[in-house]
Amino acid sequence: MVFLSHSMMLMTEEALIDALRTGIPKAYELLYDRYWQMLYKKTYSRVADEDVAKDIVQNVFISVWQKRESLLIRTSLEQFLLGAVKFQVLNHFRSERVKQHVIDQAVAKMEPFTTDDHDRVSRDVLEATLDNALHGMPENMKQSFLLRCDNLSIKEIAEKLGLAEQTVSNNLSEAVQRLKKKVSHQQHGEFLIGLSLFLSLINH
Repeated sequence: MVFLSHSMMLMTEEALIDALRTGIPKAYELLYDRYWQMLYKKTYSRVADEDVAKDIVQNVFISVWQKRESLLIRTSLEQFLLGAVKFQVLNHFRSERVKQHVIDQAVAKMEPFTTDDHDRVSRDVLEATLDNALHGMPENMKQSFLLRCDNLSIKEIAEKLGLAEQTVSNNLSEAVQRLKKKVSHQQHGEFLIGLSLFLSLINH
């Protein structure tokens, strides 16, 4: 359990933001203590998944700490955090939509190799493979891959993520290699032919 002094617990919002910018660890602990439960409840009400909700809230806190020196908060801290959560929730649903698109494309390419009886198994294996691979990717790499799957050009992805086009291209190449490696390690390789074929088109 995190111990916070009485003076820390009574810290004003303005003082807390200043302390965060300064990089005081106790300020991060206080931020977490004050807002985690509220943010988790709000997130869970939108995604209806405990693990996803926890991950989203955790990512928001990590992002605040990583960007603490340049924090620009024009609203209350609570509204700022809720806005960050909303953005992460929207990213989650977009990622899920894109992931299903990838699976649909891969399943379509597998049709010559599978029967109807195998289709359900194929989708399950594909989804598990994608989830496993995407979960371990750095965020920029993951977002580059998903945006590319959503038919954005490398230039558009670079502008959206604030990255150099070469960085996006490198991210896509690495993401595809990681996914292909995951595919090759699956026992049910016959169900993953379509995903491999689909991945070959991503960074062109």
